[in-house]
Amino acid sequence: MIQAILDRLALVDGTTVREGFYVQSVASEKKFIFLQPFTDEARSVNGRDNYRDDLVLQVVAGINLTKSTNPTADLINLVRAIRSTFYKDERNTEKPSWLPSVISFKESEPCKYIMPEAHEKHGLAVITLSLVNTVKFGDSL
Repeated sequence: MIQAILDRLALVDGTTVREGFYVQSVASEKKFIFLQPFTDEARSVNGRDNYRDDLVLQVVAGINLTKSTNPTADLINLVRAIRSTFYKDERNTEKPSWLPSVISFKESEPCKYIMPEAHEKHGLAVITLSLVNTVKFGDSL
């Protein structure tokens, strides 16, 4: 599931996609995307059957401000490109065809734009994704 999301994010033109947490020193490219966990909630009726896993991931999209002449438009366009990659041509955006194991896939919060401090070189946007699926005890990603 994580790899499918990363593969989908890799379709966004001109970006470098990384799994893991946003690290300022690593984000040297003009446009970059990180996928990181945010919260996880599991609900189980018993310890034998599949259980419901509500996983929340954050897509941290960023641009290098020193390499951009239009940083506001570039960051907004990067978020739009991510959404197009996720949802374009999908019949049901909460159950995309490229993510068959997921029961529900949606943005659980509005996209947040993080304003950089004067000394920072990156403009960031955070898209929060909520994924619901069932997991067997002992399964790994």
